[in-house]
Amino acid sequence: MAIEDNRLIKERVNKLGMIRELGVEPYPYSFDIDAHSIELKEKHKDVEEKTIEKYSVAGRIMQLRNMGKAAFFHIQDEQGRIQIYARKDDLGDQYQVLKKLDIGDIVGIKGSIFKTQKGEVSIHADELTLLCKTLRPLPEKYHGLQDIEIRYRKRYLDLIMNQDVKDTFMKRSLMLKLIREYYDNLGFMEVETPALQTIYGGANVRPFVTHINAWDMKMYMSISPELYLKRLLVGGFEKVYTICKNFRNEGVDATHNPEFTMLEFYHAYIDYNKVMEIFENMVSF
Repeated sequence: MAIEDNRLIKERVNKLGMIRELGVEPYPYSFDIDAHSIELKEKHKDVEEKTIEKYSVAGRIMQLRNMGKAAFFHIQDEQGRIQIYARKDDLGDQYQVLKKLDIGDIVGIKGSIFKTQKGEVSIHADELTLLCKTLRPLPEKYHGLQDIEIRYRKRYLDLIMNQDVKDTFMKRSLMLKLIREYYDNLGFMEVETPALQTIYGGANVRPFVTHINAWDMKMYMSISPELYLKRLLVGGFEKVYTICKNFRNEGVDATHNPEFTMLEFYHAYIDYNKVMEIFENMVSF
């Protein structure tokens, strides 16, 4: 760890102690939220006066400008970022906590929506709750997180610093949801197949080998669900699919993981032409 990182961590630990001296729990159990950043900015993009309606949001501080008796800062939630305006006159004792916060800390905010002179939809804070005092600094904000090694090994930092990476995760989740919807609408039944198998099969690859103590025997991590899906057809099911994990003990690089997700489906009484049509339509869907 760099000397500078050590210094910053010590400063944050000291602030943590001062926050506790104020009688504030820096790691509370819960905080009720009723809105998110992007939906609020879209809903109130034409706002002219401060709203009567109040909202409760939470997120990680990504920018912070302290100006004595007032502060502007941006918090980042699951959707994106929104600016917060906080005044000592409004927050009272809570403002002492704000003075000890850093970029990376997570807070809960309750307040009204207004638009700044620069036209930015923001929240005027009436209440501030510290939800998590972080002790490690985030990567330098202007250049973001660019080190490929760190991005893959510390994916949580990658998600915090790079919105496009978070978007990719969300798109993947949506794709899986729609794949299930597609096959369900065609009358397929989703099934699970074993991840641990006594005899591996379905592809000509090297498996991961493990051991089951109860039977004192070798077991193999699944390399393919194929044989189990075919057994279901033998048993009388006509349309089955699975979205499962497979494990192949072979090469590894940035785009080739020995643990991966596979979709596999089987349909009785059709030939390969119909299988191709089903799959092509799935991609279009």
